[in-house]
Amino acid sequence: MTGIDDIAVVIPAYNAGAKLELVLSKTLTIIPKSQVIVVNDGSTDGTDEVAAKSGVQLIQHGRNRGKGAALKSGFERALATPEIQAVVTMDADGQHDSAHLREFIRAFRQTPVDLIIGCRQLRWPPMPVFRVMSNRITSALVSRRLGIKIPDSQSGYRLHSRRLLEQVKPDTDGYEMESELLIKAVRSGMKIGFIPIATIYASETSHIHGWRDTWRFVQMWFAQEK
Repeated sequence: MTGIDDIAVVIPAYNAGAKLELVLSKTLTIIPKSQVIVVNDGSTDGTDEVAAKSGVQLIQHGRNRGKGAALKSGFERALATPEIQAVVTMDADGQHDSAHLREFIRAFRQTPVDLIIGCRQLRWPPMPVFRVMSNRITSALVSRRLGIKIPDSQSGYRLHSRRLLEQVKPDTDGYEMESELLIKAVRSGMKIGFIPIATIYASETSHIHGWRDTWRFVQMWFAQEK
């Protein structure tokens, strides 16, 4: 086994066809295509065709079910391969630099952690002001709930150990699932680590629905109260 044979990458994708090809081309310089899983979450722009052309594994959702649901499908597929010991999640819109994959893997090898979160600088600019405000609020709430400092609770660039994914089962299916998974992981005794990543924002369209997704996060946060 080489240094990457036990690592899978899961990329949830919704109408990301314009960006996905470049994301995959960079990712595939580091991770073999057989270990990369794209979950097409009901896209209507040819996202699935881009993924299929690249030769990576492709999971199809017939309708848009939410980022959390897409991640769950990707995790299930990755864990079906017994050799896989960790799963990295990346966004399909180009906001995550594939070069950081090596840093995630290195940190996983060197430290006994179950979840590594890629942390951005929460500043405007380059991050849109609403995203800065939303992330700071949710990160503060999650930090308070857990009693430890979580610098970037909304980052989707993460490495998850097999142990975490087998033992921690989130209930939500939207963007709030990532925060729910984080909360449950810490409460289950999982070790958490962090690495700095680039903050990349360009002309991509965000599929986060501001107040609706914030409200869903608040509902999830209260549901996790002991």
